Amino acid sequence: MRAERWDGRTADGWVTLADGADAIVNLAGANISGEGLFPRRWTDERKRLIRESRLNAGRAVVDTVRQTSHKPCVVIQASGISVYGPRGDDPIAEDGPPGQDFLADFAAHEWEPSTAPVEAMGVRRAVIRSGIVLGKTDAALRPMLLQFRLFAGGPIGSGKQWLSWIHPTDEARAIRFLIENQSASGPFNLAAPQAMTNAQFARTLGRVMAGLAGCLSRALP
Repeated sequence: MRAERWDGRTADGWVTLADGADAIVNLAGANISGEGLFPRRWTDERKRLIRESRLNAGRAVVDTVRQTSHKPCVVIQASGISVYGPRGDDPIAEDGPPGQDFLADFAAHEWEPSTAPVEAMGVRRAVIRSGIVLGKTDAALRPMLLQFRLFAGGPIGSGKQWLSWIHPTDEARAIRFLIENQSASGPFNLAAPQAMTNAQFARTLGRVMAGLAGCLSRALP
């Protein structure tokens, strides 16, 4: 494994890496909640960054594949379950219609299709609609942990909002499965078998944080 610099917008510098590659996994894009410990407001400027960073990456992937002599076997295109929008208690399968809010509309009509042209070049393509990736070092969890460390964490609003999530190890394994399974194409929901409500998540996280605090206090002299 090696790292290569990339401008996030063009195919410059990595066409040779993609030539004959087993797969291109496009996860690029600005963090939805922003950088740092505190979530960022979705101003018009923030929405522009979210949108353009993903579309630029998609166009770069398409341009790269177009320039390769030996096409990669598959392109894995990132998306999110936000494509379905708020649905209450209704379970949603991959054939469910998209929602109508900003993220849902963008994901369905721009983000996911951004790499679709590779299919006309004979490259298999799978779209991963991921739940919130929850691991100790993941950007989605860090801002939540701060609130609970300050004893200010808890359910948001009614707490009845459903949270579909996935562990980073399972996310990686699912992507590997889609790479290796040559019949896999189209959209796939990536989430743990059991979703939980915001209230259930808050209670679980609170118990975990309280347990860690208890272990720390017992360990101190």
